[in-house]
Amino acid sequence: MHKALHEALHEALRIEALHEALHEALHEALHEALHEALHEALRIEALHEALREALRTEALHEALRIEALHEALREALRTEALHEALHEALHEALREALRTEALHEALHRVPAIFPIALQVPLPYIATLFFTLPSFLISSLPREAPERQLVEDRC
Repeated sequence: MHKALHEALHEALRIEALHEALHEALHEALHEALHEALHEALRIEALHEALREALRTEALHEALRIEALHEALREALRTEALHEALHEALHEALREALRTEALHEALHRVPAIFPIALQVPLPYIATLFFTLPSFLISSLPREAPERQLVEDRC
């Protein structure tokens, strides 16, 4: 009986040692697995943070790109408005020049229109000189020569 008890005790100690070794191995494996999982989670968190930063940076770049396009459009519109204003001013100056040229040509044609005026004595010529320009201006069509001259030159 003593031998059986000794064997049972020996078997129990072996089982206890196995249990202890198994417990230690499981503890070590679990520790290693948790350590790896934590590192993986930290890598994933770092990647997640890098992705968030990249998206913030991309959003910032997109916002800056949109702002630059908006500013370029505003500048283009300002340039277009300036172009329109200059075009209108040049058009008005051309119309004025054409009016002046039409008047100048009309005054040069006066002797051909009124050949009798050249045969009149000097006081009558002076009177004719002062009254003729107003007559010529009032008898000229207002828009037709200007339009015709503008269309001819364009």
